Amino acid sequence: MSLASLTKPWAATSYGFLDASAKRELRRKMLKAIAVPGCQMPYASREVPMARGWGTGGLQVTLTLVNPASTIKVIDQGADDGVNAASIRRFISRVSGARETWDTLAASIVQSRHRVPEEVMGEDQILVLQVPNPEPLRGVEPNISVARQMHADADYGKLWLTLYEQIVRKGRIMQGAAYPSMVNGRHVRTLCRTGFFTSACGGSSMPFGALTVWSGR
Repeated sequence: MSLASLTKPWAATSYGFLDASAKRELRRKMLKAIAVPGCQMPYASREVPMARGWGTGGLQVTLTLVNPASTIKVIDQGADDGVNAASIRRFISRVSGARETWDTLAASIVQSRHRVPEEVMGEDQILVLQVPNPEPLRGVEPNISVARQMHADADYGKLWLTLYEQIVRKGRIMQGAAYPSMVNGRHVRTLCRTGFFTSACGGSSMPFGALTVWSGR
């Protein structure tokens, strides 16, 4: 008898790594977030084999949505071949059986950190976008209950006033990062840390044919 004969090959404790309770919580939070677009819905982050701040929030969302028929694409700072992107993509594929791809249009789930894909995504695709500050009203309304009501009422006056004051005082918008922008004439969101002067954040050509799930780190 050897030590090797007493061990078993590695296997995930449950499908998609996360336990059923964690998946149920995340799905409830996502449904609430869709019901009140733009509103940040906090959830209890589980332990995953990755350092916090490098995509753990987005990874948990993806693990909740993935299934064996899924095709996964992971982007990290605009690249598919980075160490972080490759590690996340392989991990998701290993615990779910999903296929891997670098082609945005071939993917059913695209997980990206800070950058949106350049291609226009379709209605049958899901974009899990990781951003540092998913709540656009945090700077003007720290009370999350009030912020939710503001999202429901499309009450973004305080946010626009902040940008107006920057123009009055400095002659131009000084927002260095997390620039707010309107989606479909109704929902305000902030994209990434690169600010107003980056087209991926301040531009209007966004892949919102897909269901987009904003996720914190």
